[in-house]
Amino acid sequence: MMLAKNKAPQYKAYLKKSSLLSVSQSKREQGNTMAIVSHYVLSPTINGFVLWVLREAIRTGKKRLYFMARDGYFMYHTAKELCALMHLPLECRYLKCSRYAIRIPLFSRYPKEAMEYICRHSIDVNMTKILKRAGLSKEECGEVLADLKVNYDAEEIIPYAELKQVKKMLAQSEVFLKYMKEKSDEALPNLLGYLRQEGLLEDVGMAIVDSGWTGTMQKNLDLLIQLAGGKQKLEGYYWGLYEIPAGSERDRWHCYYFSPEGNIKEKVNFSNCLFEAIITAPHGMALGYQEENNQYLVIQDEISEERKDFVRETGKYIKHYTHRLMKKLASMQLEEIDVDGDRKVIAELLKLFMAKPIKEEVELYGGILFSDDVLESCMQPVAGELSDKELAENHLFNKIFTLLGGKNTTIKESAWFEGSAVRNGKNVKWHLLQYAAYKHLLYLKKNFRRRDNG
Repeated sequence: MMLAKNKAPQYKAYLKKSSLLSVSQSKREQGNTMAIVSHYVLSPTINGFVLWVLREAIRTGKKRLYFMARDGYFMYHTAKELCALMHLPLECRYLKCSRYAIRIPLFSRYPKEAMEYICRHSIDVNMTKILKRAGLSKEECGEVLADLKVNYDAEEIIPYAELKQVKKMLAQSEVFLKYMKEKSDEALPNLLGYLRQEGLLEDVGMAIVDSGWTGTMQKNLDLLIQLAGGKQKLEGYYWGLYEIPAGSERDRWHCYYFSPEGNIKEKVNFSNCLFEAIITAPHGMALGYQEENNQYLVIQDEISEERKDFVRETGKYIKHYTHRLMKKLASMQLEEIDVDGDRKVIAELLKLFMAKPIKEEVELYGGILFSDDVLESCMQPVAGELSDKELAENHLFNKIFTLLGGKNTTIKESAWFEGSAVRNGKNVKWHLLQYAAYKHLLYLKKNFRRRDNG
């Protein structure tokens, strides 16, 4: 896959303004899309974030960092190498978990929060997706649907405005509540055993490291640690947070790239779905835990060999970059690295890649199969194919009007809208401008609401 000649120099020009590297490429790699994006965008992004995490962890006296699967996979391996280079007194561990595996065991203890999560909006949400979020089997889903007598087919997309009614019906369904409680109670002991085995109940200064978005994983781990008899409350280092759980102590949630309170420009030019699709691990998500011979093992979903190879190839580029960067950092102290200045450069790199992609980048990364739901049974290309009409339906006023309940209809969405607009090829600049305006208004609204509630 050849990349347009004008993009690599743009990336390199930004990197010259940072303490990060602009890694020179071999002739074989020149013009290769994956090599260029990995060297000039992904690798600086991962290393810049990890250096910030390490600086903050050392500054605040942390002894152990838990990098959360699967977004933390590259971060974990990068951190281990940088800690060894700089002789940092930090232990790095990789925690194999997922939103699904962590939440289900808590559903029976916190049913109100469970219903909010199970009935949350996502791309192409339907009754099957909703019921599987509670861990129900295909047969159990059928029983619940028969009990509810809903007007939707199992796979029919549910309009955003009607999700509240779905939540109300489920909360009144004895069949659904019985299955949800059974699945939750069955999963809890093994999860607590796994967390105890991995040292989360030990009395050491520890924190989790993750991509972020809503910070609920940290809250749920806190609840689980308390259920297991632990007293420590976790801190978290995040790539970015759009919000944190209501009532949480703000000073335990630390943000690098964007925070709930601001960074609107960074949020507008960022795609968290694309980030997750690329910055992942060559193994499936955690579905649960089981005990064997006094050891707790992780039950993982399967992923294709093609997907594993893609992730491993990206990892090779990141590892190569990290080794080159380590030579540059060998004579420096951690506090001497301008992590804040590097963050500004990374913002320009990500804007160029995520908000202003070119066709070759979309052809390579837009085809990655991705699910924005808790399970990966309904995977779609991260930059799905949208017609000109479908792209226009995601424009500012139509999108806002629909989400406010003004239209009892659905909008076909894309996990990476900007990639879908470039893939379509018509009126690209207009579609990108409209979607950026929508995102800008969305984050402004959230900021105003936060101030009003604060």
